[in-house]
Amino acid sequence: MSLAVVDVPVKVGWLQDDRVCRRSGGILQYDDLEPCLAELLDRSALRYSNRIAAVDRGGRAVCYRDLWSAAAQVAGGLLDQGVGPADRVLVHYQNGFDWLQAFLGVVLAGAVPVLPDPSCSDGELAWIAADSGAAVVLDGTLPAGIAFLDGGAGPDELALLYYVRGVGGVLRGVELTNTNVLSTIEAVVHALDLVGDGTRTVITAPLSTAVGCSVQLLPTLAVGGTVVAAGARGTRVPWRHLRASFPTSRCVRGWGVAETGGIGLLLPSEFRRRHPRSVGVPFGGIEVALLGPDADRGRGELLCRGPSVARRYWNNPDATAESFADGWFRTGDQVYIDAAGFVDPVAVRVS
Repeated sequence: MSLAVVDVPVKVGWLQDDRVCRRSGGILQYDDLEPCLAELLDRSALRYSNRIAAVDRGGRAVCYRDLWSAAAQVAGGLLDQGVGPADRVLVHYQNGFDWLQAFLGVVLAGAVPVLPDPSCSDGELAWIAADSGAAVVLDGTLPAGIAFLDGGAGPDELALLYYVRGVGGVLRGVELTNTNVLSTIEAVVHALDLVGDGTRTVITAPLSTAVGCSVQLLPTLAVGGTVVAAGARGTRVPWRHLRASFPTSRCVRGWGVAETGGIGLLLPSEFRRRHPRSVGVPFGGIEVALLGPDADRGRGELLCRGPSVARRYWNNPDATAESFADGWFRTGDQVYIDAAGFVDPVAVRVS
């Protein structure tokens, strides 16, 4: 694949992150990440045990201590069912406490949450369970056993498996390692300057998606903040309504897909007037390139690489070969990148 790589000068100070450095292979990576997601979340639960971790749409609240206790019992119940480290477990609930306890229980058990696209039919869910080799499907009464916490996995081991729709609606499993997921968390925490106590994140996407889980939920839990799980399928609200309802909040728009860890480009509200069509500039160690005959003139298919970008599709070598090469992910989105590095969509998905 012939690439015309565009050098993107990031001139926005809040996106600079000194923890990102270039490693072997040329891809930027974060220094000093936790070894795995389970250890990061367990440390957070111990540190912030008395803080409110989550609030549901009915106003019920649960603190970190109680949420982790419930999740550890789910982990114990999974252990009783024979689930072991690296086993896949399909999690299928609406946004809410059951989803949180199930997801965290799978993580604490040392297993891999399998998260289906929210539009999946029953037949597609059955296919995902078979394709992923799921040991258990969680979609009813949560298992419960003696509280259990696995010793943890390695940085390059599989952490999350998102099933997303590709061209023609075909489902593909996106493999994200612990390093991928932890890099997304670090990028979001740094870019949005999340400080923990007092941080409240309204979940605006289904928790089974990369935006809902990797971008909104996990960074908030990592810093001891509170997530507000707002209904079955998340909440999509126009930008102006968000600004009116939360005048002291920081509103951003951006772009990201599961294959890039849910992140990629970010545009805070203060830049929206000067760049009304842009979906932002790269952050979190993400680098971009353009592919196509007009790449030298700033137009083409957007390619991304970085510490949060997936390595391949699950059990699908043909799709992997089509979309991943030399660390780059082919997004399929046509964009224009200006001289300052702001990416404007020609045909791009906006999150």
